[in-house]
Amino acid sequence: MPDAPKATLRGRYARGTEPVPDDALAAIVFGHASQVPDDLRAVRINLAPVCGAAEPVEVWQGSGPVQFGRTGPILHADDGTHLAAWLDLDETKYRDLVDAAETAYRAVLTFHAGSRFRHIWRMWNFISGINEGDGDNERYKLFCLGRSRAFAAAPGGWSSLGYPAATAVGKPDGSRTAQVCWFASTQAGSVVENPRQVPAYHYPRRYGPAAPSFSRALITPDSRLFVSGTASIVGHETLHAGDAGAQLAETLRNIDAVLQHAGHRLPARRPPPMLKVYVRPGVEHEPIGRAVREHFGPGSQVLTLNADICRAELLLEIEGVF
Repeated sequence: MPDAPKATLRGRYARGTEPVPDDALAAIVFGHASQVPDDLRAVRINLAPVCGAAEPVEVWQGSGPVQFGRTGPILHADDGTHLAAWLDLDETKYRDLVDAAETAYRAVLTFHAGSRFRHIWRMWNFISGINEGDGDNERYKLFCLGRSRAFAAAPGGWSSLGYPAATAVGKPDGSRTAQVCWFASTQAGSVVENPRQVPAYHYPRRYGPAAPSFSRALITPDSRLFVSGTASIVGHETLHAGDAGAQLAETLRNIDAVLQHAGHRLPARRPPPMLKVYVRPGVEHEPIGRAVREHFGPGSQVLTLNADICRAELLLEIEGVF
């Protein structure tokens, strides 16, 4: 008998007018003005798309019938192998962003410690005012501190599992909210680092009281590579401050280095990648999106969003699924 087909998690960008497919685990709607489908799997992220008039939706489909549930503050949907989950946090209900981030991540990690979906593959963090504050009080650093405390206290020992791939970008609005979205599975992935960069969790003290808790990329059991939010950083230093073109070129070199480093574990022939480009408001986005499409070739799915980047001197960041 032939082998059973391997369970997969598939992503694509869709029009907001399309119905959410029956096998979808999540439909992520970008932009405050876009219509959110009347579906429990739909999540709004208030980052403005800058790639055209149609508001795009990021749809992730699984490999079987979907079950939906709620566990405390966490909403989740699964197909028996993969789980998509998300939570929204109102910071005003906590002492500060450190407390809010720690509470959110403790909830996430406790949930997965008791779940069959033990392995977190990919996380997204959308944080209001990410660059506000000075020194150790910068909000991204406060978020990293809370997240780090939660990982340190988590059951199961994340040092042996490896951190998931992740992105953290800023929502340029006045609210004080944080949203966390993620994928997990019953099966373990394999983390990948970038030989051009110091692992984020080993950053020196100058970047805050706690280093960022994520890996540069993760390979899933079906050879899908989730590349974390990647910017113009070599070693641990930001390069080309204020120069969007040079930052883009450096960012693409970093993604190429991750792909090369992981290459022997990826299929020789791969479909076009799915990419998300975060561009700081006020930076000209069209040449950046065009250059990304040209770099990764015909058929590449590219979504460009206005967002603040985790370091104030960075103008753009790119993530991808290969």
